[in-house]
Amino acid sequence: MSQPQDSVNQQISQPHKRKSKTASLIISVIRELLAITIWIYVFIKLFIYDIDIFVINILSPNLKWIINYKFFFLIGIIAIIFLITKNRTLLIWSLYIVFYPFIFLFWEIPVFIFRKKSWNLLFALLDSIVSLFSSFKISFIVTASFLIAAIVILVSNISILLLFSIIILIIILSWAYIHKFISVFRPSGVYQVYTRIFSFLSDIVKIKPTDSGTSAVLSEEELKLSIEDMDEKQIQKWTTGVQWLALFNRVCLFVAKKIRLYQEINFNIISSIIGIMKYILFTIITFAIINYGLYKIDNNVFSYPSEPTFFNFIYYSFNNFLFNTIPEVVARAPIAQVTSMTESLFALFLVAIFISLLLSIKNQRETEEINKLIEYLKIEGNKAEGYLKDHYRISDINEAMQSLQKVNLFIANILYRITDTLNS
Repeated sequence: MSQPQDSVNQQISQPHKRKSKTASLIISVIRELLAITIWIYVFIKLFIYDIDIFVINILSPNLKWIINYKFFFLIGIIAIIFLITKNRTLLIWSLYIVFYPFIFLFWEIPVFIFRKKSWNLLFALLDSIVSLFSSFKISFIVTASFLIAAIVILVSNISILLLFSIIILIIILSWAYIHKFISVFRPSGVYQVYTRIFSFLSDIVKIKPTDSGTSAVLSEEELKLSIEDMDEKQIQKWTTGVQWLALFNRVCLFVAKKIRLYQEINFNIISSIIGIMKYILFTIITFAIINYGLYKIDNNVFSYPSEPTFFNFIYYSFNNFLFNTIPEVVARAPIAQVTSMTESLFALFLVAIFISLLLSIKNQRETEEINKLIEYLKIEGNKAEGYLKDHYRISDINEAMQSLQKVNLFIANILYRITDTLNS
């Protein structure tokens, strides 16, 4: 009687579980969309355009008075949220929204890559992270200086501060172009980091035996014993030494193979193209801020049919970059015209020189560096196997895996899976 009853209970509970999963998914999507919307609003509000006025003008220009009282509307919305939600839920949602950029970069993207099981995406992400942290100090200083100068131009009306900030932005932009130009001819720090990491791991796994058995590894005399003649402590030491050497050998060859596939797909070219697009966007935004600063210092340096907004200067800078003009903002004074010509020169330099260099010289250099890294990984993997032969009297890596299967099935299974991938 109990079995039919259990079956009925399972049939009843399954729809509830499905509904619960669906509800959780809907809540997660709503939270994600809310976080994205808020951060997009903040970005547009701070750096592009007063979106509040834009929305009011679309809905009804007569409602502009609401903008003056938006703080009180916000307080009222928050009060309603407090009323209808639990404290724990409100705290989780608030923290999620506040830290969403970090959650997206350091959690959602890695989880997405793990689910897709894409090694190419993983290597692309690792390259980006290594590149970021290899020059973190100078990048932080430059980024902080850029943001401070940009904010001063956007919020201040003091001419000396505006002029000083404009000079800082020009210096930063020039430095960025010069640094990028030089980096085309310099070895990439990314693959050097990989080499240092595997060199460090190689030193760790190759622990030489000592004359006494008191260390973490077997002595020379103990290594002469067969596994059957070893006691439990000796077997543990033998297993630890062999499994790490075997695992290091398999990982080196596995990473070498995946990097070769990564190279064949030409992700480095995609990375270079993305880099060019970042420089295009960076140049357009920088000159938009510079021109906006010139306008705030003296609005007579430009001619315009109606008072321009910051978004108009972004549009103006975008067209300048494309060697085009717009009627909304026209450079009239020499300083504005020189700035316009300077942006065109930066655009010409980027398009004519960077593209040819990034897609030819840099691609060739990175190909050579990847080949060196692959060769280095193969050499280190073979050294680990040779170390097994010399110190543990094991003929090859297959014998090591067979021996480990008797004492540590978990590690042995991992080694066999990696080996199957290498042979596929």
